[in-house]
Formats: sequence, C-alpha cells, structure tokens
Amino acid sequence: MKRNLFIAALVIILICINWLKQGFAQDDLTPEQIKAYQELMKKNPQSVQSRNKTYKSPTIFEESDAKSDEDILKEIQRIQEEEKKKVQDARKDEAAGGEDTTRIISDNPDEQLIFPDTNQIRCFGYDLFTNTRVGEIYNASIPDDYLLGPGDNIIINLWGRVQQEWNLTVDRQGKVFIPKVGEITAWGLTLTEFEEQLDNGIAKVYTGFKRKVTIGKIRTIKVFVYGEVNSPGGYAVSALSTLFNALYKAGGPTANGSLRQIKLIRDKKQKNIDLYDFLVRGDKSCDTPLLSGDVIFVPLVGPQVTIRGEVKRPAIYELVNNERISDLLALAGGPTAHAFMERLMLDRVSKDDSRKIMDINFTDENKDDLLLAAGDDLSVFSIYKMRQNLIWITGMVKHPGTYERTDFMRISDLIEKCQLCPNNVFLDRADLYRRTQNGQREIIAVNLRAVMEGDAAANIQLADLDSLEVFDVTDIERKKFVHIEGLVQNQGRYPLYKNMTISDLIFHAGNLDASAYMLEAELARIDSLGNTEILNIQLHNDSHKQFRLHENDHLFIRKIPGYQLHRTISIEGEVQFPGVYTLTHRNETFWELLIRAGGFTDKAFPIGTICKRPAIMEDLRRKDIEGIINNSQPLVVDSSGEIRQQKIMALRPNSMDRIILDMDLLLETNGSQGDFKLQAGDYIHIPEIPTGIPVLGEVCANGTIKYQGGMRVKEYLKKAGGFTKRADKGETRLIKANGHVYASGGVLKKKVDLGDVIVVPAEIKKEKDWFKFISTSLSILTGVATSILIIDRL
Repeated sequence: MKRNLFIAALVIILICINWLKQGFAQDDLTPEQIKAYQELMKKNPQSVQSRNKTYKSPTIFEESDAKSDEDILKEIQRIQEEEKKKVQDARKDEAAGGEDTTRIISDNPDEQLIFPDTNQIRCFGYDLFTNTRVGEIYNASIPDDYLLGPGDNIIINLWGRVQQEWNLTVDRQGKVFIPKVGEITAWGLTLTEFEEQLDNGIAKVYTGFKRKVTIGKIRTIKVFVYGEVNSPGGYAVSALSTLFNALYKAGGPTANGSLRQIKLIRDKKQKNIDLYDFLVRGDKSCDTPLLSGDVIFVPLVGPQVTIRGEVKRPAIYELVNNERISDLLALAGGPTAHAFMERLMLDRVSKDDSRKIMDINFTDENKDDLLLAAGDDLSVFSIYKMRQNLIWITGMVKHPGTYERTDFMRISDLIEKCQLCPNNVFLDRADLYRRTQNGQREIIAVNLRAVMEGDAAANIQLADLDSLEVFDVTDIERKKFVHIEGLVQNQGRYPLYKNMTISDLIFHAGNLDASAYMLEAELARIDSLGNTEILNIQLHNDSHKQFRLHENDHLFIRKIPGYQLHRTISIEGEVQFPGVYTLTHRNETFWELLIRAGGFTDKAFPIGTICKRPAIMEDLRRKDIEGIINNSQPLVVDSSGEIRQQKIMALRPNSMDRIILDMDLLLETNGSQGDFKLQAGDYIHIPEIPTGIPVLGEVCANGTIKYQGGMRVKEYLKKAGGFTKRADKGETRLIKANGHVYASGGVLKKKVDLGDVIVVPAEIKKEKDWFKFISTSLSILTGVATSILIIDRL
C-alpha cells in the first residue's frame, strides 16, 4: 500500500513538472518562420493573435489563417524570389542607362534597336517657360510706338513765362482735361503725336514756354490665355506686356501644347505665332505687343519627330511646314564634327501600321532628303573613334608620347624623332607591344644597340597602334644593397654603389654614436656558395676607408663595454638636499645616496620611505607576466551557454614597481644590513612624520584617527564607529608603513604603529537563483522516480 501511494505521489509530481515546463517555456521558432511572420504581420496586422501561454502548442495565426511550417517556408521562398527579381530588374536598368550600347539583341521589338546614345530626349523649347520671373515687368522703358489709352498717367511740366505741372490720367473717352486749355485726345496716339496736339492747344493760351511730357503709371489691360497652357484664364497685365509675358503668366505651354502654331486673336482677326523663330534664330518679331481684350490660344502640338546622336541639339521637334531631314538637322543645330553622315538611320511608322528602318547616305549629291512624318526618329551615329595611324613610345626618351605612323616607318625613324636619353638607357633590349588582328597582344624584343648600328633585321617596320618601351638600366639590373646596424644614427639597408667602402656606408648612416666601440667592428659577408664569413674591422684608423664592400655585406657597430650616459635617480621629501643625483658607480647603494643627500631632516619618517623602480614593470612585461596571468584566469559558462573568461586577478603597474624596505634594520646597522643597489630611474620619497592612522573602507566613519601608542586595530575601528553591515570583518587588512600587509584572522589584535593604514573591505555576496535550484532538483527527483517506477514494473 505504501509503495502504491509513493508511486502515485511521483506521478503527480511528474505531471506538475511537465505543466511548469510548458507554462514557462518559450516558443521555439526558426528564423525563417519569424521572418515570414513579420512579413505577414506588415501585410495584415489584424490576422495575428497574441501568444497562447497555455500548455497547448502556440499558434501564430488565427484558425482561419493558420499556416503550417511548409506554408511559411513557401511564403519565404516567394518573398526571396520577389527580392531577387527586384535586384535583377535594377541591374537591367543600370545596364540600360550606362554607356555600353553593345547590348545583346533580344526578341523584344522595343529592345532591337541600338541607338547612338541612351540619354533622355526632351521636347525642344519647353524649358523657356520654367523661370516665371522672366515674364515680370518692373521699370521697362516705353517704346516709341506705344499707343496711349484709358488709364495711362501723363505728367506735363511747363516752364518759362509760365510755371505749371499737370498730373493727368486718360479717361474712358480717351481724353485728358487741362485747365484753361481744354480737352485733348490721347487714345490711339503715340507720345510724339500727343505732344503735337498738346503744343497746339497750349499755344492758344500761353506763349514763351517750354514743356516736357512723360508717362508715369502705365495702364493695366486684360488679356486671355487659353488652350494647352499650365494655368489658363484671364490675366491683368501691364499695357507694355507682350505675348511672351502673357505666356509666362500662364506657366507656358504644357507638354501637349504647340510652340509653332500659337494663335493671337484680336478683333476677330487671327495671327499665327511660331516660337521656333525666336528659339532657333533669335527673331523677337514674334513677340507681339498686346492690347486689351487680346486672346492667346495654344492648340495641341502638331506632328513631332525625334533626332538623336551626333547633333548639337538632340531633342523632339514639332513640324509645321513639310520639313525634310535637312530642315530637322538645321533645327538641331547641325551635325557635330564626329557625326557619321554616310549613314543616318530613320525609324518610321509606315502606313500599314508597322515600323520601318531606313538607312540614308547624307553625303551623296543625290541624297534622299525625305519629307518627315509624325513619329519619325532620326539617329545620327558617331564616326569610328579608334585612331589608327599612331604609335607610342615610353621610357628613357627625351620626348615620350604619341607619334604619327607614316608608311614604311621603322624603329630607327621613331627613335630619331623622340631621341634617346643620353645616360642609363638599356640598349640590349626594348619591348615592342603589338596587337594582332584577333585582338591579342604580343611582345617583340628589340635590340636597340643593333638598330643604332644599322642592323636591318633588328630595325623592325612599325604597324598601327604599336607601342615601344625603352628601359632604364637601373630598372633592369638587379638592385644591390648593404646593411649596417648598431651604434649609428640611421641603421638599416643602403644601396651598394660602385667602389663603396665601409667609411662611405658609415657616412650615409649618419656617422657613429659617441658610445660606438672603435677598436673593432664586425662585418658579415656571404660568399658565392652561401657561406658566411666574419671579418673584424678596426674603425680607429684609416684602414676601413679603403675596405671595399660587397653585395649583402652586414656591418655591426658594437657599444663600448660598460658605457652609459649619466645614470640618474630622484630623492625627494625629508632629506637635507632633495633632488636628482647621478650615480657615481654601478654598485652605489641607497645608504650611500642618503649620505650624499645630507641624511634625514628632523621631520623625516624613515620607516615610511617609498622606493619605486620602473625597471621592475619593464622586466615583467619582457617576461609576459600579464599574458600568463590572463591565461590563468578561470573559465565560466554563462546562461546562454557561452564560455567566457572570468577576470579575478589583474596586473596593476602602479602597485608592482615598489621595493619593500626594512628601514629598521638599515638604521640599526648604519647601512651594513638591509641596504640595496640603486638603478637608473629609481624614485625615492622620504615622507614627513604622520599625525594619525587612516581608517578606510566599510566603517561607519572613514577618516584619520589621532595616533596613540599601544592601541590595536580593533580599538581604532571602534573609534571609527565600527563595522557597517557590508563589512567583511575577517578580511580586515593592516598596511604597515614599510609596505608590509597583514590580512588574517588575528589582524584585529595587532598593535598599530605610526604610519600604518587600516582597510576594511566589503563582503562579496552571491545571489542564488532559487527557481533554477528548485527546477533542477525537481528534474533530478523526476528522473529518480521514473527509474524506480521502471524497476518496480520489471
């Protein structure tokens, strides 16, 4: 019975564990499923439900939209195919927009033609109206043929026997009224004609006068712009406005508007305006002055043709008067200097609703100057751009570059033109590069020396596009070097010159240092068999000045044994003469230096002497102690299963360069014991007698407590307020003035001396994951119960 109850309890525990695992487990989705989910989320956000956190298998979509893993992978493949197609289309567009016009001819009729350029062809003339400010009128001068009308402001000044000024406005009847003179008609008159009538009227009243007539404010007229313009409607414009001003006001013709059949309607009469007269020839006569009530009508554009390629102004042009190919070329500014006029290609829509290509030789006297039709596309190709009758020469010549190749021209003729350099020309060989008819390049060796001596076989006849390269001797011959190392200013590798000596090499290296050993230098030389020979060279006499160097000689300049510049150390603090001192010999000690510095002062605290030696850290770096410490750090596995190194110990340079001294022994024996040798760069500091004991770390009040002889560590801690809750009492440290550190259970009872420091570190607490602990324990119990159940049923 007990056994059955035990088994039932284990089964219940197993069910609970499985429920907990499913309840807290995360849904495992592959990256492909996640990406498909995100894509479908963007397309239909409403189709996504929140995650079901029951024991049931998690669903991503609603029941009506649920998809299997296979469906999701198909969706991913579809998205990838779409992205791939986008990339291919982008590459195709990029290839179509580049300069390479030698595309593969496809079966698509729109891609069968190879045009002379791929630049976008625009309609000619419509850019004229892009700058709307051009149509504005500010202080324009009044033309002589300007006709006065109602609303014009006329200013009349009289002087002489009579002083008068009249500011008049032409009324609706076209007249102005002048006091004592009466009405004078102005409508329809020019300013000159109005002045004649004015003189006749004023002369009846006044005599002996002079006058000046000016026009002030210009009247405003109403004109109408309709048809294929960007902003059709009625506009109030200045009476000085012309056809262009009104078109600018209306935004100019649209892409469907005509530039060559614009109609100006006035008093039921119609006048056709062709803007090409202005755009092509600069004829401004088409810019007609406007009158009030004028109507400008822009009809639909007429037949259009395209011209592209080697013309000065490729564009789409409008036809009006049965233009031919020659007329179209004239509209496009004529062919450029690179145009190939022996073959013009005309792409035309024929009468049977099909496209037709015609090649036209426009250099022939009987050229077929065809009438153009709507939709014609004329291409003017470029001449063959490859130059043929030229050759090149580079290298050791006075005038390198491109030369004309004449008939029967040979290498000697080319050299005579370009002239070889006077020195360092490698005459035994020059390279002639020649392109064969199948496009490959071949190299032909040429003996320039034989060519100059008149050898006909070596004097090769040149062909188009040949290239001759003449070499420098220094580029062909193998470079030779010698080496110098040691006590010179610039050690390294140097070129080996003819008859170069050791003295020359030392000079090029910046001469010897002051510490160079002159009695003997070492020269390593390699013979033809690869064996190394060591030669001893004396530098204190003139023998090295005649010693010739060979290729790859290696000269070593040694240092004078025991030679050193001034070896200095620093001593600061409470000594009679602090400062920088030079060591007198290699075995000078700290006690000897202390005597040279005059000994301690009355305020000195010798026990706290600090001696730092930077050479210690340099020695540790040479031994790679830091690398050894890093490789000795333990490895831990984090929650994600990643193995990382736990850094529990580090090399601190500031704490490794101090030398711990036994000053008590040194002072008791007057330097006979406890002394040590000094090294260059040592730093010694003699502190002043301290007044208290610093207490630091996890105590209630950090600070310095006045020193009292005989007190122990725990008494100083009590004066500092005792330990905090975070204090690690067992790790309390007592740091002595000479650098010794005490850290053990008996530190609290140790007697504190003057200059000591008390440090209380914080306790390190580890956080425990109780949920993980319980889960692990339950998993172990489950395994044990399962084993017992299996054993029981056997």
